[in-house]
Amino acid sequence: MPMRNAMLVLALGVTLAGCAKKQEAAAPVDAAPAATTTEQPAMPASAPAATPAPAAVAFDINAIPVSTAALPAWPYVVLPAGYQFSYADDLASRTKDLARVPVWTGGQLLWVEGKVFSDAIDNVDGKTYSKFEVRKNLQQAIEALGGVRLTERSFDEATYKANEKALDDFSQEFSRMQSAYSYDSDADTYVIRRADKAIWIVFQSNNDRGALLVAEGPLPHAPAKP
Repeated sequence: MPMRNAMLVLALGVTLAGCAKKQEAAAPVDAAPAATTTEQPAMPASAPAATPAPAAVAFDINAIPVSTAALPAWPYVVLPAGYQFSYADDLASRTKDLARVPVWTGGQLLWVEGKVFSDAIDNVDGKTYSKFEVRKNLQQAIEALGGVRLTERSFDEATYKANEKALDDFSQEFSRMQSAYSYDSDADTYVIRRADKAIWIVFQSNNDRGALLVAEGPLPHAPAKP
């Protein structure tokens, strides 16, 4: 082969080899598959559990001793000296022969049907009203009749909410007793157990005036034994 032709063949070979390398370098490298992540759906925050209303503790009238003490004239409660009912001159107008009223036993809201008296308590002229004095004297007078104080506070909010409509209706009819039937308020509740009936007394007072309710009705049913 002539020298010139040999040189041409050699140059062509080098050129082709260089092109092949460039093409290999330019060829894209297959990318590694991207790692896939599976996102877990966010769990909804659990709502706080609702606070259940406390279970009512059934009132057992048999736990109260029967009283045989002589009762004063209706409404049975004698106020201390220096105090009187607002309608002292017409107490009959403060009595309903038949009404339905609630009494709080400390664990159960009982509804009593029977004769009901309610009125405000005021000081007479020349006497300064003392909440402590009225409350202490009423306690002594009621206990002398065989009465037992069941509670010194009204019911809680859950009990009120469960009986809201009935309690609101009662408060409208017996407006002087509204404060005693607000939840979580000061209110004394007594019961006098007689052989044939129960006498319930509710007393509430602020610093310058008191209120009293007396309800007389049938003995409540004793809770069933398990």
